[in-house]
Amino acid sequence: MQILELTGTAYERGAMQGMEMREKTRDMLNTFFTSEMWLDNRPAPIPVSVVKAALGVIGNRVTRRAVMRHMPAQAERTDGLADGLGMGRGYVWGLQFMEIMFCEAGKSLKAPGGCTQVHAQPHATVAGTPLMARNYDFPNLLRDFQIVRRMLPSEPDRLATLTVTQCPSAGCHMGMNEAGLVVGANNARLWKGPDLSYTGAPYMMIINEILETCRTTAQAMEYIQQFPARANAGFFGFMDESGDNAIVEFTACRTMVRRPGPEGVMAQTNHYINMTDANLPEGTYWTVKGMEGLEYATSSHKRYDAADRLIKQAAGKVTIDTIKTILSDHSGDDPKGSDYTVCCHGHSGSTLSGMIFDIASRTMWFAEGNPCQAQWAPVPLFAKSKPAASAAAAH
Repeated sequence: MQILELTGTAYERGAMQGMEMREKTRDMLNTFFTSEMWLDNRPAPIPVSVVKAALGVIGNRVTRRAVMRHMPAQAERTDGLADGLGMGRGYVWGLQFMEIMFCEAGKSLKAPGGCTQVHAQPHATVAGTPLMARNYDFPNLLRDFQIVRRMLPSEPDRLATLTVTQCPSAGCHMGMNEAGLVVGANNARLWKGPDLSYTGAPYMMIINEILETCRTTAQAMEYIQQFPARANAGFFGFMDESGDNAIVEFTACRTMVRRPGPEGVMAQTNHYINMTDANLPEGTYWTVKGMEGLEYATSSHKRYDAADRLIKQAAGKVTIDTIKTILSDHSGDDPKGSDYTVCCHGHSGSTLSGMIFDIASRTMWFAEGNPCQAQWAPVPLFAKSKPAASAAAAH
């Protein structure tokens, strides 16, 4: 697990990440563009150089414009990331656009992506403090390219954050800020159409913006519900220091809020529970090698059933160890773990990491790799002493 300490302005924080991740990012992209997953799913035998050029055009036209208009600080971060990586800005914007492709069913890269969230409000835990956790499930080839970022903005109106992401990503898929707000997201797979648009801001950048500017679940929910340029679809989980807890089911054009029951716990995987008409129809199957004949929603339903059952059984006595056990669970299908289990062990994708956010102590417990096998390590929001913001690169 690599932890980056990023300080300064939005541009400077991006540039620092790029400079520190330059070699690792090149290794990741080489791994991706020579992988079985890419070779099996590319639209035609097009040279990688042409693909990269096309990504640059698409990223500039459909992603950068929306982010610059609605989240200028995140646009600055992405430009800084590109400069730090020593790559063209258009191409790096194209890499951010690829996040949206992973939310499309059918013609997009047929790459597995899951994720399981579990939430426990204060009255559901032994310590009386809120806990929120998630398994990050994605293609196996990305396992070695994850990073944890501590970011201390120099802008006075922006909050310090602790986030988890991939090395060339400007955004993040889960994180916590100094005010005690935690945000995590799971993918939904939809057909391209009103609910899934290629034009707009990827949700990982939206998470960054929320964490840097919002202090409570209520503020975060208002932000995402009013954001005018969502592109992809999925599920935002929110928990703040008070224990206010919600999941916002979202697509490019609509949202619906789900709240915990009186027991104070919730689970979420990759299908809509309230907004059911947004789900793919039954009989929609994967065509990924090794996953043929597997219905898109089967894994999501089995993981949800297991996580929901386990967190409800533990309600009132939830601890960090309880959640470690849930994130390591294989009871959904195969005792050894499979595509159907909370701790996912799939042919093409699996659980790349587990994370538990102890909001009261501002600490994340992180397991790199499958939680059933990995060692959990505490990662505080701040290092032993708060680092002073410093310039990393000249604009």
